[in-house]
Amino acid sequence: MTVTDAFEAFKGELELPDRKQKLAASAQQEIRSNIAKQLLVTDSMLTGSYSRYTKIEPLNDIDILLVRNNRRSPLSTDGSGIFAGQALDQVVGAVQAAYGQKATTKKQSRSVNVQLSGLEFGFDIVPAWLREPDGFWIPDADSAGWIPTDPAAHAKILTEANELCDRKLKPVIKMLKRWSRNNLDLIRSFHLELICASVLPREEFKDFQTGVATVLVRLPVYVGKVFMDPIYGSSRVDKPLSAGQQTELIARAGYDAENAIEALRLENRGHHSEAIEKWEHIFIHGFPK
Repeated sequence: MTVTDAFEAFKGELELPDRKQKLAASAQQEIRSNIAKQLLVTDSMLTGSYSRYTKIEPLNDIDILLVRNNRRSPLSTDGSGIFAGQALDQVVGAVQAAYGQKATTKKQSRSVNVQLSGLEFGFDIVPAWLREPDGFWIPDADSAGWIPTDPAAHAKILTEANELCDRKLKPVIKMLKRWSRNNLDLIRSFHLELICASVLPREEFKDFQTGVATVLVRLPVYVGKVFMDPIYGSSRVDKPLSAGQQTELIARAGYDAENAIEALRLENRGHHSEAIEKWEHIFIHGFPK
């Protein structure tokens, strides 16, 4: 097996299985419909990495945005005077009314996590108000206020960058998410997507292995730097890290970047088995042998 064969197999293994895709498609439609029977919802949509096709196994949650008003407002909400915590409480109440004891809910800073009995994945439900002139207001319980977001604009950034990379960007993102999950798990999913979208369109990379190596080489520059939402710049997308965590992540990324460069050299000399062993070491587990 060549290195390219191994990465093609890796790409396939990171895709959600067809069975789970069908189950997720049905389940997310059902929960949106059932909540709308208990709560005023003018629209709803999928957001997050599931909707951007950058989700990897295991599928832990699906992000859903519930639009709670029907006109754009320059205010934080539609003017009804609702507080951020109340907006989340209303979602909790709607889920409990719709599912009773079949649902377990947990309030988070900007969403309500919902786990339904019988499902192997959950949902993060985000209440939102149409914002003037664009995007949405969503609650932020940590600040007891509201922040702007625009999931469609986020998706556009990834789609355009993917096209610039001959549609190789999203598979590389999934591979790096697996690397991150297996190596300290200190980078938020969307942050990693934005790093890849920033780095790779400026580089010429011919295959997945070169793309992964390129991001690993560039990654230490981004560690410890505040990374704000690229649309409104009002909320952080990076995970705040301690000095120790930063040092550990930089060291790990640097070490694996060196291994990735050596793997590319081995591949170029025709030593595919040895190169694959290097990539197995980089990803720790899950990379095809």
